[in-house]
Amino acid sequence: MKKFAAESEEGFIEYKLKLSIVEREKIEKLATQMKYRLTEGGGEAFYIIGVTDDGFPVGISEEEIEKSLKILRLAAEKINASVKVIRKNPAKNGYIVELFIRLTRLTSPPLFITIPVLGNVDSGKSTLISVLCTGKLDDGRRGAMVKIARYLHEVVSGRTSSISSHHLGFDRDGKVINYKIADPLNEAEIFLKSNKIITFIDLAGHERYLKTTIRGVTSRTPDYILLVVAANMGLLKMGKEHLGISIALKIPV
Repeated sequence: MKKFAAESEEGFIEYKLKLSIVEREKIEKLATQMKYRLTEGGGEAFYIIGVTDDGFPVGISEEEIEKSLKILRLAAEKINASVKVIRKNPAKNGYIVELFIRLTRLTSPPLFITIPVLGNVDSGKSTLISVLCTGKLDDGRRGAMVKIARYLHEVVSGRTSSISSHHLGFDRDGKVINYKIADPLNEAEIFLKSNKIITFIDLAGHERYLKTTIRGVTSRTPDYILLVVAANMGLLKMGKEHLGISIALKIPV
């Protein structure tokens, strides 16, 4: 069997020759390491059992495989993850086992509330969404807007021209999940840890993109509309247009 590339401290792939210690501290340490690999892989990771850290495929016996799997599953249970065997190949001293590990929800799916964000161009819609979802204030130079922009021309112009969605999660006590995780825009982690999720639909405010904006509203089933009015400009032409569309569609504003 070919030698694997040496294990990297970063990324979502972990090598283990074998696991045999079932002590509580060892399981906790293994769970922490697994959580890191899952974070690196966006909620998914691969473990290869029977391989040394430098990638040499030694192989282990059937008995050692079963014991290693049992320990890995104990660690996975602590972080709400599942372990699945995807491949088992013969090696020098037994077998190499490849495992797929994924974060799972043990409870019912979160409650979703969908809110398209409308308003005149340059009223601060994207900035408001970014500040709410990341918990970081704008720097006055479009720093917040850039975090959720989809295209380079949006970053350059400071104006949204597409449809994008961004999630704000809450736990059972009403506390914001986004502010507790490493990446506040990580959709997978927000979904797994939230009891309620508000999905903000970021839409264009320029009249050139009105059709795109209408599609962004009507392609979903909005619960509410958030109409953003800039304090220094008031309710302008496209803001009034968006308000009229919301009223026509009978969506609470």
